[in-house]
Parts: sequence; C-alpha cells; structure tokens
Amino acid sequence: MKSFKVIRLHSEDGHRVSRVEETCLDDLDPGDVVIRSQFAAVNYKDARAVTGAGNVVKRFPCIPGVEVSGIVAASKSSKFREGDVVTVQGGPEFGIRHDGAYAQYVRVPAEWVHPVGGGFDSFSVVALGLAAYTAAVAVEELIAHGLTPDKGKVAVTGATGGCGSFVIDMLAGLGFHVVAVSGKPEAADYLRELGAKDVIGRDAIAPGAKPLETQLWAGAIDAVGGKPLDDLLRTMKKRGVVCAYGNAAGETFTTSIYPFILRSVQLVGVNANHPVGLRGGAWQRLAGDLRPRNLDRIVNRVPFAGLPAYCERVIAGGIRGRGIVQF
Repeated sequence: MKSFKVIRLHSEDGHRVSRVEETCLDDLDPGDVVIRSQFAAVNYKDARAVTGAGNVVKRFPCIPGVEVSGIVAASKSSKFREGDVVTVQGGPEFGIRHDGAYAQYVRVPAEWVHPVGGGFDSFSVVALGLAAYTAAVAVEELIAHGLTPDKGKVAVTGATGGCGSFVIDMLAGLGFHVVAVSGKPEAADYLRELGAKDVIGRDAIAPGAKPLETQLWAGAIDAVGGKPLDDLLRTMKKRGVVCAYGNAAGETFTTSIYPFILRSVQLVGVNANHPVGLRGGAWQRLAGDLRPRNLDRIVNRVPFAGLPAYCERVIAGGIRGRGIVQF
C-alpha cells in the first residue's frame, strides 16, 4: 500500500501540535482490520484535540478523531471481508490512546468495528453518529423523567452545536416548545428552521441572580455547563428536568441546594460515548421516528485538507451544526 495522509498530534516542549503528515500502514497502531476512510466526524472534543486546546489525546504521537466510516481494505478477522461497509465510533481508546479517524486509512482491532446497516449508510452513520445519539439519549431521558409537551417550554443551550442542533430538531418533531439558547444572534434563522419556537441569548436564561428565579422551563438540555447550567437550574419549574452532557462554557458550575429541595428539580447526566454495538433503542430510533428532519442543514462537509482550519473555527465558536470530513 502506498503512503497516505494523516493528521498526527505530537507533544513538543509541553505543547500539543498537530500536523498533516505522510505515513504508511506499518506506522499505524496494530489491528486486525484496515479501513479505507470515507467519512469522519468533528466533535467538539476532536477539535480540541487537533488544535491542542484540550487534554483529549492521552498518548503521543497519536492520530485523533473518534468516529469514522469506510470500506474494509484488508481483514485478518473472519467477521469482516474486503469491501464491507463499516464504522468505528466511541469507546475509550480510538482517537484517544490508539490512532484514530483522521487518516485516509485506519487500522483497528476487529472488536471495535461494526457493520453499517439497519437503515444507515456510510455517510449517515457518521453524520448522525455520537452527536445525534447523545441528543437522542438526552431526549429519551427527559421523556423518561416525565416531561411531555404540555408541561411547558424546553430550553436547549449550545443550540448551534452539532448535539444542540439535533436536540432541537428531535424535540420539535415530538411536539415540544423549544427555546434555543445561543450566543450567536446571527444564527436565529437557522435555529428556527430546525424547529425552535424562540431564540434567546445566554444572558436571558435567568432574569436575575437570586438562588431561585421565575419558573420558566419545564425541561432543559444543557450542552455547555458553567454559568448557563446554573441559570437553568435556578429557573426550572417545579419537578423540572435538566439533562447535561457538555462543558463548552466550563467544566464546573456553582449553584445552591434550593432548586433541588424547594422545586424538586432533577439534574441528569448523559454520557453516550458508547460503541455502536452497545447502543440501545435510541440508536435504532435514529433510523426511524427520531431521524433528524434537517440533516442536510445541520451537516457541514469538510474536505480532509481543510480539517485543521475547521477545527480552529470550532474552538473559536465560529461554526454551527456538525462537521463531517470527506476523504
């Protein structure tokens, strides 16, 4: 096999530096299956890895990227044959401690690889991927905790991100009154196209700074953490539910006990970093009733050569929707 291009992250003088490099198969981490990459996703943590902005990758040098789909080019496993359409997504190693998705060829253990089928193709399985799956899990958690459209408004922070965009699309499709929270006023039309009834800025989540403020939200899905999460908790309706899965606004937040003991507010954590084979009904629903109606609006197609610049824009907050690398 000829040499091919990868984005490899290095640790140099205490700094994380990524470069586009030429490499060969023997330089990749070992594995039973070689995949010719077709599509890879750009999650927020992937952008942090590529730009060196976050402590995402745990081994150097390493190729980042945690989601890829493509065609099996070679296999030592009886489970896969040359030409199979497959995907690798999620788990604690791929793109973290083992060479990941941002390479024209990927080599991984067979147990990380899953066939693409069940209503997906090589594009949609990654275009939806961890972002839409996380959104679907969060939506299912809201409903499981008793939220119904008649209870009131649902706030969604980080609304222009990939997960937030999918959340808005799904909730609106289920009949909820969605209020999109965004620091990008220029994205209001985009958010309304996805199904948001109202669009507000981050400073408008809570009208004041008291431990408990006016009850506004029956439910909320928070993608950013930090102060916006505190603002949501202080303005939830009695027995309201907040699902949290992100940290773009901060890894910590400060609140009081009062939303929990006086209004019975529930804070539910969502971790959906599951390999495809371990995903449950929420994943299957993405090929059915929860399939986003606005996938083409949400997805940004990124050429492989443009990935480093795109990741810089993600970190700077200049992107809406979900980035998908095309090889």
